[in-house]
Amino acid sequence: MRTVCHIGHHKTGTTSLQAFLAQNSLSLLKVGILYPWVETQGAAVMMAKAARGSDKAEILPINVREAHNALAFRMLADRREHWRVPPYHKELPHSNQMLIGLRNQLESLSPADVVLCSEVMSHFGKTAADEITRLRQNGLRPAQEFTLWCTLRRPDEQLISWHGQQVRFGNAPAPLSDPEHGLNLNWLHVDYRGVVAPWLQLIPETQLMLRPYAETLQQGGSVNDFLKNSGIGFPKALLPAPKMNVSRHPAVVTLLREANRDLPRPLAQEIAHVVDQLAPDLALPPARDIESLGAAARARLLAHFRPIHVWLSQTSGRDAFFPDLEEMALCRPMPEAEALRILLDQLVPDRLGPDASPDAAAYLAVLRDAPSASMAISGGAGAP
Repeated sequence: MRTVCHIGHHKTGTTSLQAFLAQNSLSLLKVGILYPWVETQGAAVMMAKAARGSDKAEILPINVREAHNALAFRMLADRREHWRVPPYHKELPHSNQMLIGLRNQLESLSPADVVLCSEVMSHFGKTAADEITRLRQNGLRPAQEFTLWCTLRRPDEQLISWHGQQVRFGNAPAPLSDPEHGLNLNWLHVDYRGVVAPWLQLIPETQLMLRPYAETLQQGGSVNDFLKNSGIGFPKALLPAPKMNVSRHPAVVTLLREANRDLPRPLAQEIAHVVDQLAPDLALPPARDIESLGAAARARLLAHFRPIHVWLSQTSGRDAFFPDLEEMALCRPMPEAEALRILLDQLVPDRLGPDASPDAAAYLAVLRDAPSASMAISGGAGAP
């Protein structure tokens, strides 16, 4: 029995992979591949599938779809005071019970392969290394083999993508170009060695699969990459992965970051809904041309990351884990503030339509008419 534990990283397609595996869990189990549940809703869904005799195309409840995120959050929250289970993971039992349920499935079903998929587990290495041991010994004890899968973006791209995710959560993080608060170089979004190395130290039998995100994209995304390269014999004719987590244009991210900072949550959410509906039809510059970090932040990030990159390259057996690493120092041609201005100039009342309340339209007008597109982007990130 082999366990493949996919720990993300964040923003590398884990949400789509989780949805795919959960949607096809019965078809997978029939050929000896277990995507295990961790609480009673997951058990009930699996029983319903078994009674029906088939999977069906659906986006399952989050406790079923992202079961192993729920497990990871519960493990952290049960034993660390500053961690909380997010409110969207409801009615979870204690993590001890979840781990027992996991182990019972392995013992009762004896699958050839067990797949865990949880980007939240990427926090274990830097935050709670003892949870790695707890997972292996208490939940995965019956598995003789253990593979750790981790897909990694180049850190500048990772930070930009995670910045957008923070905004999606309703937060208002400092601009990445902010010289004091923009970069956290000790974050798991930069310290990839701190994410991965504790797993290798605490589970000595670990077989490591490190994947540059660029190669994942070349394979057609996270699902295809996992199907082709995990070493698991997946069956044919599985239900296709539903589309999850559509990315936002960088200018939209900048606008919504300011809305999150300035406005009550309901109004900020309304503006997000309106702009998300309009964005596909707006004339915006290519996302790859927008600079969010600035030259100074890029230089700091590259200098800090070079030793981490040496470790990644050596550990993965590659000449260079990120062959384009030095390009991380290069700014993209358009400053963040300029891209925001292009967006705001198109968010005029006639275009907003009836979905925008007077308060939302008034806020956008204030930003649009300001001398600078956003005073929050101090100095503006962009080319040197």
